[in-house]
Order: sequence, then structure tokens, then C-alpha cells
Amino acid sequence: MKKVGIFTKAFVFVSMLIAGAGFFLVPSAWAQISELRIGIGIDADTLNPQEQTTSLPMNMCELIYDTLLYQTPDAKLEPRLATRYEVSQDGLTYTIHLRKGVKFSDGTSFDAKAAKLTFDRALEPKMRVPLRSQIVMIKEVKIIDDYTLQIELKFPFAPIAATLSMPLVSPISPAAIEKYGEDVRQNPVGAGPYILKEWVKGDRIVMVRNENYYGRKPTVSQITFKIIPEDATREAMLRTGQIEVCYKPLPANVASLKADPKITVDMPLSTRTIFMGLNYKKGVTNNKLVRQAFNFAVDKKAIVKKILFDTAVPMEGPVSPILFGFFKMANQYDYNPEKAKELLKKANFDFNQTVNMRTPQGRYLFDKQVSEAVQAYLQAIGVKVELRTYDWPTYVAGLLKPIDQTELEVFLLGWGPMVLDADMGLYGQFHSSNNPPKGLGAAFYDNPEYDKIMDASRLEQDPKKRLEILKKASEMVWDDSPWIWLHVEKFVIAYSKKIKGMVVTSTEKFYPTYIKMEK
Repeated sequence: MKKVGIFTKAFVFVSMLIAGAGFFLVPSAWAQISELRIGIGIDADTLNPQEQTTSLPMNMCELIYDTLLYQTPDAKLEPRLATRYEVSQDGLTYTIHLRKGVKFSDGTSFDAKAAKLTFDRALEPKMRVPLRSQIVMIKEVKIIDDYTLQIELKFPFAPIAATLSMPLVSPISPAAIEKYGEDVRQNPVGAGPYILKEWVKGDRIVMVRNENYYGRKPTVSQITFKIIPEDATREAMLRTGQIEVCYKPLPANVASLKADPKITVDMPLSTRTIFMGLNYKKGVTNNKLVRQAFNFAVDKKAIVKKILFDTAVPMEGPVSPILFGFFKMANQYDYNPEKAKELLKKANFDFNQTVNMRTPQGRYLFDKQVSEAVQAYLQAIGVKVELRTYDWPTYVAGLLKPIDQTELEVFLLGWGPMVLDADMGLYGQFHSSNNPPKGLGAAFYDNPEYDKIMDASRLEQDPKKRLEILKKASEMVWDDSPWIWLHVEKFVIAYSKKIKGMVVTSTEKFYPTYIKMEK
């Protein structure tokens, strides 16, 4: 066996510090915080980590369950419930060493059996696991001893270590699974720094500090996620002190928030692409010429500038530019309404029919306003468009329906890979195995040649050769256009200037666990 690069002597030293003294050495003068109020736009649909589709509830799950590894904002891996791992020379066997002395918040011991149970559930075909594509290369998980797991892969997969930092494989208390069954999604029990205290649907999600957490004691006693769909209301509540953190404020007001001496704004470019999904298999969008026409009909640069106020950048390839495997496409869909009309004419498009468009509200930056702009651009070239708005849980339920039940034709959605690798974007959204209800590829893209290319990319271990394959896949899906390629969001989060030490990442996560608050 050989050790992975991150597990150097320095790493082992850090691991020892974590096991003994806690995650960070913090001056005792830092005050404890009785409650942190966070304004968010959507409610969670589930708090089962294996069922997650959305970065914000995933973020919540990390606070409740913790993860095997932690991915830092600069993409380094640090130990959490796993202290270290080793990988065989052929890349097919990963040996995971688990932290000893950890208990779930219900008192159940965390060990190899509990960790294996989570992997087995996530791999169980009968279970609803939307992101299973990230672990389908796992052939078997074996228990070596009470605190050691062995993961056998079907083929070497470069991003598998980073996948261990995802809530997808966060261990759940076996006792909770036995007690609640699948209702564990409403009754989460993990080994993380927080415990769910209260969940009032559509109003708030309240977590309290896990006093038996294995790591350093969180500085925040209670975190209250207040569900406030209206962006302007969240922002106003931040300014008046009714909340301390505003998740994704109005893009139009980011500049004024930055200028406010009482507010801090973080906005790293994220992994999240925002797009209009175009149903590849049925409806008017099953015609490639129509899909390409819709792309030329929309002025993406204007949307970024005039609606999003530069809190995003236009898409120039099918994934975010911060991902390994991103390529700027040679052929761009620059705004050209005349070309769009020409393509629709070539496709014999029926201008008397009405195109159905769907959008969530409060999930992404100005999501409804972006959808309204796309609707206006399509109407400007003669396409009749009906736009409907849904709350997030209802919207997600619609995304998961199979092709014979789906009502989706044109729909706004975002995709934010949790791993800084193009695989989760190119495979997770466009490989046909991820079409609903198995996965989250709601555009139902189905191209056998593309599937072969992406399968080959997962088998290739040489980074340079893998990049060549990912470029070929990107060019193919870009040309097929199962999306209107809109923009890559910046992850905008605003919070009180009194807060120090907030960790904000490009994977749309933020961690208030060890913040300090100035008086």
C-alpha cells in the first residue's frame, strides 16, 4: 500500500492535534455565541445526507452528521471522522482508518459497522440516492476491524478521495435508522457538531450544539436557519439586526452591502452553473436546432450585467472554470436573435404552440428574474412561453420524475459540484445513467457516444490524457445543447461585520461553527 500525498508527516501531526486538542487553537477570550440567526431562501426537502440534491441542505447535513474527510476552500483534504487513508498501487483499494472514541448524538458508538452501513445504503439500488453516480465505482466495502474499512473499486477513480468529503457518505446512527427507518430524513442523528432541535416546515430549522462532539466545542450554541424566500426581506433583516447572516442577498444590492461598514460580503466564484434545462427527449426541445436557437436567442452577458450585477460570469463551457477539466469552447453561443430565428425556421418550429417554462424562487441568485428575462428573450423571437414558479421542495419533486411523467420542457436549475473536478458536472448531469428518477440529469440528455467518452474518462488515470477526453466530452455536449448555457454564480453571502472567522467555500458551503462575535 502507498499513502496518498496529503497524508504526510505534517498531516499526521495535524491529525494528532485534532484528536487531542480540537480543530483549531483558539484564544479563550473568544466569546461564546448563544444564537446565530441565518436567513435562507428555501426550506430543506430532506436532512438525510444520502438523499441530498441541494448544496444548502447538504451544508446543514455536514453540521449534523460531519463527514469522513473535509475539503478546505483551497481543495485540500483534512481528517474528520476518518483520520487517514491509504491507497494500493493499482488504485483499486482504499483503506480508511476511522476516528476512535466518537459517538453519535444519540449515544450510539461510531465504528466501522456504522460507516459500512452508510456506504451500503448509498449503494443500495432501491434507495433514492440522486448523487449515486459519484460512488458507482465502489464494488464492495469491507470491515477490516472495528475502526478500519476497506473500499474496493471496480476501476481506479481519481476523485474518489475527495468524494469522501461529501455528505453523500456521511455516517448516520444505526440506532436512528432502526428507530425511524426512512423517516430518518426528518429525524437526523449524526456525529457532527450540531443536533437538530426543531424543524418547522416553511419557517425555521433550529440546531443546537452537540455537547458530546468529538472535536472542539463549537462557539455557537444555537444556529437558527430562518426561511425567508424574499431576497429583499432577508437583506432588510440583516441590516436591521434581525438576522446575522443573509444567504444569497439581492445581486442588485451587493455593492451597497459591501459599502456598509456594518456588513461583510464574501463572494468567491463557485462551482455552480445556472442553466435552462431543455428536455432532450420530448416536447419542442427534442430538436437540436431548437435547442441551439434558444441559446442564440438569450443575451447571457446582459443577464449577468443588468440583472445579476456581476455576481456571476457567463458560461463559456459546460462546467465552472474553477474545475479541473474546464475548457472554454471555441464556438460560443453569442447573442444573435436573427440566427435564432433562422434555426427555428430550419427546424419548422410551430410558433402557435406554447412552451412551458418552470422556475424556483429563492434558491439561486435572482432565479425568478433570470427566468423572466429568458422568457422575454424567447418571446422576442416569436416563441410563446408560459412561466410558472414553485417553492423549492415542490420543484425538486418535479425534477425527479421519470420521462413518462415529467412536465419539464424548459426549466431553470443550477448544478454545483461538491468536488473540484469536471466529472461531477459532465458525468453527473449528462451521462444517461443519471437521468431521473435515478439521478438529477433532468434534461434527459441521452447520447450513447457521449456516455462512452465519459466512461473512458473515469477509467483514465493519466491527468493529461483525462483532460483530452474531458475536452472531447465538453465539445460534444456543448454542441448538443441540452441546456441554455447561462452563467456561473459567485457564492454571495453577507453577514454582520461583528462575525470573524466565517469559512466560505467555492462549493457553496459556509461554516459558522467556530466563528467569534465582537461585542
